[in-house]
Amino acid sequence: MTDMASILDAVMDRLSHKGLDAYEVFSTASHGLTIEIRDGAIDVFVAAENTGLSLRVLKGQRLGFAFSTDLSPDAVSDLADGVVQGAHSSDPDPFVGFPSPPRQTPPQLELFDHELKRRPLEEKIEQAKRLEAAAKSTDPRIKKVRKAAYGETTGTVAICNHTGLRLSYQKTLISGSILVVAEQGKDAEIGWDYGFSPFFEQLDMDLIGAAAARRAVDMLGARPLRSMQVPAILPTWVACDVLQVLSASFMADNVQKRKSVLVGRTGESLFSPHVTIVDDGLYRYGMASSPFDDEGSLHDRSVLVAQGVVQGFLHDQYTANKEGCRSTGNAGRHGIKMPPAVQASNFYVQKGSTDADRLVSSVDAGLMVTDMMGLHTADPISGDFSVGVTGLWIEKGETAFPVRGIAISGNLIELFKNVDAVGSDLKFYGPFGSPSLRVSKLNVAGCDS
Repeated sequence: MTDMASILDAVMDRLSHKGLDAYEVFSTASHGLTIEIRDGAIDVFVAAENTGLSLRVLKGQRLGFAFSTDLSPDAVSDLADGVVQGAHSSDPDPFVGFPSPPRQTPPQLELFDHELKRRPLEEKIEQAKRLEAAAKSTDPRIKKVRKAAYGETTGTVAICNHTGLRLSYQKTLISGSILVVAEQGKDAEIGWDYGFSPFFEQLDMDLIGAAAARRAVDMLGARPLRSMQVPAILPTWVACDVLQVLSASFMADNVQKRKSVLVGRTGESLFSPHVTIVDDGLYRYGMASSPFDDEGSLHDRSVLVAQGVVQGFLHDQYTANKEGCRSTGNAGRHGIKMPPAVQASNFYVQKGSTDADRLVSSVDAGLMVTDMMGLHTADPISGDFSVGVTGLWIEKGETAFPVRGIAISGNLIELFKNVDAVGSDLKFYGPFGSPSLRVSKLNVAGCDS
């Protein structure tokens, strides 16, 4: 097993003798397991271990960056020497800097399943089989399971820098994901679902499998609608997709580059008074939860929209230095191969008090949107979008028939401004979470011939 602590000490010592103005070492070590089942048998089995570190150094306001997955003494020494050389070829930037040690003790979060390593492999395989079986037993029209996967990751993150900051944490993540096909005559529809938890025992494969099956079966026999403007329900998974696209507008780097629809809008009542949006790196059992971000700034809870009013944006150390404010603890990295940048943690719409079924029953005639295709094409500066969707038509408070072959268009800000009720069913899909949302009006482009 790699002794990361000794490697960090050696790198920090070597960098300390290079005449640098500032330096940082970021390291990760992880073990992952993926098991996919097809027809009750193992179809994919992958176990992998990854370790690596990245370095950032400052010399005369010039930044050097380098990374390596080879942690042998010679490779690490060469890395430390090379990153210093790299700093000489970069342009000066007065806003690059690293955080000092936190004044408070990092919070103790429930992130690590100490029993996971001791669980027999057979038990994990059985979880994947249970996921597939749950989907198939939900409805006889589920004819195929394209993927039923159990996944787990156990990881350690450590950060050191020249100020004396030295932090680390361990984390586990267990997940289940499934994609199924429902068939009826010549008609075929797909359904999916996903769930995760830091703890093995908290993941309910039966619920995940059944949810995917229902989504597929519910869409059998779908037909188009005529063009109209109607009330709509955005269930949790669709609302999360919309929120993920909107989240880019709350990243301070996008705001500073004027690539956000929210530039200059702080303090304005842009959203519905029913909508409160939060980013919380300390959220219990959150996928993105940790005591501190990927630079070593303590995570916190940031209210970005309070009852419709824009409050502020998410910062890492760089964007905070640029504005003369403090980091919100939102520096994130995609592994060791890139320097940190502003990133959401657990980004979500705060839940309301209305049961999701009551949201549906309150609609006399409208659309429940079950999938949006191409939402990533929304304009980040204007917020305008036009995407294809599928859904369920609601008649007199009940879902009447499935719908496809239609599109919706509008503006992300207007969409959230038109939210007139928020469900109590908050659910996270990865780091983004939302309850079901009821929207007062949605423009539907259908088949008018």
